[in-house]
Order: sequence, then C-alpha cells, then structure tokens
Amino acid sequence: MGNSAKPPLFSYLVKPQFRLKSPDRILTETDFDLARITVEDFRFVTRGMTENLAEVPAEIRVRSTILRRLLSEQDLFNAGRLLPPSTELRVCARMLDFNPIHPAVLLTCGNYPWAGDRLEGVAAEFLMKGVPPLAEAIWSYRDNADVSLSEYLDGLAIAVLGTPVRRREVIKYVADKKAAHVSDRRKHVSEQAIDRAWSHMSITIVSSRKEQVQLNHVYLEVLAAIEALRSSPSINRYIDELGKWVASAEIVYPDSAKAVGVSLPLEPR
Repeated sequence: MGNSAKPPLFSYLVKPQFRLKSPDRILTETDFDLARITVEDFRFVTRGMTENLAEVPAEIRVRSTILRRLLSEQDLFNAGRLLPPSTELRVCARMLDFNPIHPAVLLTCGNYPWAGDRLEGVAAEFLMKGVPPLAEAIWSYRDNADVSLSEYLDGLAIAVLGTPVRRREVIKYVADKKAAHVSDRRKHVSEQAIDRAWSHMSITIVSSRKEQVQLNHVYLEVLAAIEALRSSPSINRYIDELGKWVASAEIVYPDSAKAVGVSLPLEPR
C-alpha cells in the first residue's frame, strides 16, 4: 500500500543532557535541575531580611517552604552526591540538651537573631496532676556549638510537655501548616505538640521605629536556621563551588539520538 500512514516526525523524544566541567560529568536534566535549583534556593533563602517589621511573618513563611526543600526534603544533601563538598557541611549554633524531657516543661532553644540582637527563648513549667515540680533546671545550652548540618537539623529546637520537636520538624511545620501547604491535618506527634503550645510561645518585637509585630518562637527557630546557613563558611563555600559548576554546563544530546521518518520540506496541509 503506497499511501500508508507516514511514521511520526521523530521515533522518540530525546531529552537533553548537560556536560559540566571540573569535575567533568554528564548529568541528566533532572540532576542538573536539582543542582541549579539548590543554588538558587540557597541564595534566595539567605538573602537579607526585610526591614519592614509588618512583613516579617509572611517572609518567614515564604522562606520556610524553600528551607523545607533544601533541608527537610534533602535537596542540599542530594546535590552533595552530584558534587561532593570538599569539606563537611557544618554550622555554629546554640544546641539545647534536655534528656529526658520533663512532662511539665515547655522550652524553646532561644538566642534567636534579630536586628543584631539576640532574643530570649521560653522556659516555663506547668503544674500537672501527678507530676512533681522541678527542684532545679534540668536542661542546658551549648552556645556556639560547632556541629554538622545533619546534627543541627536533628537537634532539639523545642520541648513541649514531654514531646521533643527537632529543627527539621519545625521547618516542616511552618512550611506545611502556616505557609504554602496549609492543612488542618496534624498527623505527627510533633505537629500536635506545637499546636498545643502555640499560644504560649509568642513574643512581641518592637523595632527602633516603634513598629511592633507578634512572632511565635516557632517562626524564630526558622530565622535561626536561616542564620545558621548564611553564617556557615563551609556551606557558603560549597554553594559557590556548586554554582560555578552549574555555570559551566553545556547542553548535549546522547550519541544514539536519531530522527527518522522525516519528509522535507514539510508542506502545510
């Protein structure tokens, strides 16, 4: 049959690949996008905070969604598998030690950055039936602790009446419950614990221009995570290396790419 249907213009679609230099690697489009977006996300989330106090809560919520992708969803760590960092990713931050967590104590890490100052945390004991009161404080802080990024994220941010809340969980809570992924469902114990203590963890901040805003300490933990990234020499050095590596990319196509069944010139019907 001479007039049989012609084959499609291409027998299959060919996705581009990316050749990067120093080190020389060929990346798939997915891996290249991961590396590129990691650099863009880091530079977005660590840029200067707004000076308009009224806009700060919304800006924290926006950045929390980027932090969620970088840290809680592991994009920064996954990029490290494509281009391993020359040194371990580390931060210098306050670490809270509270083990075992007392069932009547609400505690936040504190030492939060704000306009060149440090904001205090929360430490409160509630009277609970059947729970003896504390004779003395049974928690401690390690200020300026030099820890790996993973150890920092797994560190205790808030202790809520017997429930530990890690920094990873704080970031996810703000991103999922207060920002882009707003949901009324609270599946995790840490989320339920923050909900119970939310009204007890707010602080009113007054600026030099007499503006004021009420911020929850959970938001302040997000600010602390941003500062930890921004002030880390090893992480900034790695992002610079990753950015230069991404900038060296050239688009290439697999050697096996073929176009078959093409009839030129193509006549409109």
